[in-house]
Amino acid sequence: MAAQPPQYAGFWIRVVAYIIDWVIMLFLSVTVIGPLIYMPVMWTWKGATVGQMALGLKVVRAADGGPIDVGTSIIRFIGLLIAFMVIFIGVIWVAFDSKKQGWADKIAGTVVIK
Repeated sequence: MAAQPPQYAGFWIRVVAYIIDWVIMLFLSVTVIGPLIYMPVMWTWKGATVGQMALGLKVVRAADGGPIDVGTSIIRFIGLLIAFMVIFIGVIWVAFDSKKQGWADKIAGTVVIK
């Protein structure tokens, strides 16, 4: 029996996850470094941020669906910052990509799955 292809997480569910994570990072912002390490640590440790976990999403390697490591998490975070800085085009990209990858995913070689 052939393995089922992954179900990629779309634009709107990822937006809701980001909103949840931004609320968490707002509380972490009292410790200047908190928001900078939140996402990479969560992606490495749990494969998802709290917002992503709340919605049943997970960040995995695009090549084989395996967990991502520290280096990939950091690259993905830098890619996410770039995606937000370019008037959100790199995030909106998710809505139009066949694998629902934003620029951060493309840069780091990741996908977000349900």
